[in-house]
Amino acid sequence: MTEQHFILRDQHIRERAVAAIDTLTLQPVLMEVIIRPFEKIRSLGQNARFWASLTEYLRQINEVVNQVATETGHTPLEVKREAVGGLPIEYGIILFAKRPEVVHAVLKEICNIPTSTRLGTKKFMEYEERMLAVMGDILGHVKSMV
Repeated sequence: MTEQHFILRDQHIRERAVAAIDTLTLQPVLMEVIIRPFEKIRSLGQNARFWASLTEYLRQINEVVNQVATETGHTPLEVKREAVGGLPIEYGIILFAKRPEVVHAVLKEICNIPTSTRLGTKKFMEYEERMLAVMGDILGHVKSMV
């Protein structure tokens, strides 16, 4: 049997869900039914904005690191090593990240969420705000080195 998912918007859908449950046989496989309040998951627009913002912040951080390196005569690696000293370790990992996917993985740890895929629109907005704050803190810290 294929997985079925029902969002109970009206009596007709409710009746279809009840009918689907009535037809279940519990042998040879047990079935699971979960009933919970519906929460709309993040939208495609939210997701696109998140990744665009994350990528742009990463670009800006690296641009500022390169600017500081040029102005101070240090290498970008030396600038990052110096900057890490004043940051929490997870921010340091983000500072050294080359790809947005790495930053995303660290942000999930910071926010204590196993995945952002199933976050509702409100929770995803909170996650995005946290990402903006973290990336802004890192960018501000590196800029202060000029």
